[in-house]
Amino acid sequence: MLAPSHACNVSRRLQRLVDGATVVAGKLRSAGRAFVRPLLTDTDVDMTLSIPEAQTTTIDGDIGWASRPPATVHCAECGGHIYQHRPDGTLDCPDCYAEYDIEEFPSLELSHFTCPVCGDEMVHGRRHPEQFDVPEWATCNRCRYHWEFEHF
Repeated sequence: MLAPSHACNVSRRLQRLVDGATVVAGKLRSAGRAFVRPLLTDTDVDMTLSIPEAQTTTIDGDIGWASRPPATVHCAECGGHIYQHRPDGTLDCPDCYAEYDIEEFPSLELSHFTCPVCGDEMVHGRRHPEQFDVPEWATCNRCRYHWEFEHF
């Protein structure tokens, strides 16, 4: 058996060890909170799942041909750029004055879509080229706006 004075020294050492561990744990907890807090309280950006069918995390987006972003196509006559602000808008070449019906959009070469949020060119593509002759999606790499052609 330990002498009473020796037992008291062990008890004090053990208590100091527990106190030190408690201090270290508290500091680690505070550091963890300081690290995580900005991630939980970022209110500058409103992230939403804009289009659930697309499974992409974006800031903004639309579905459907009627909501399609503005497009720039090449004129089949002169190769000039035709800007179509709305999907039902005119396709009149400003360079050679060729006019195309809106039904002719798929036959014209698409240069790019223009992001309606920030104005950058959007990347675009087709998932089902055997079924559709128009682009089925477009995403802006700058502001993360995403558009989907509705065919679900």
